[in-house]
Amino acid sequence: MGDEKDELTVLHADMPGEMLASLKLIAADAFRSAKAHKDIAQHVKAAFDLKYPPPDNKASSGVYHCIVGTNFACSVTHESNAACYLERNNVKLLLFKSKD
Repeated sequence: MGDEKDELTVLHADMPGEMLASLKLIAADAFRSAKAHKDIAQHVKAAFDLKYPPPDNKASSGVYHCIVGTNFACSVTHESNAACYLERNNVKLLLFKSKD
């Protein structure tokens, strides 16, 4: 078992339980396999774009965005049921879907 400090903590979630469970698995894998924050973000975004593509396969219908870091501020507009903010070892991860 991993250290308690290595656990993902969900700080805010606006997504269905099944999607949140997928995100936690994908994010845990990204944190394990990637060292740079940009690589973690790329891993999570690519996995979510693949697993949850737009219904019509057009980017104008919404795509996922992922921000990872230890110190950032943001204000975003996201699709309903498509956003989550979590943390692991003081590294925050924000994933959201937006049409803009």
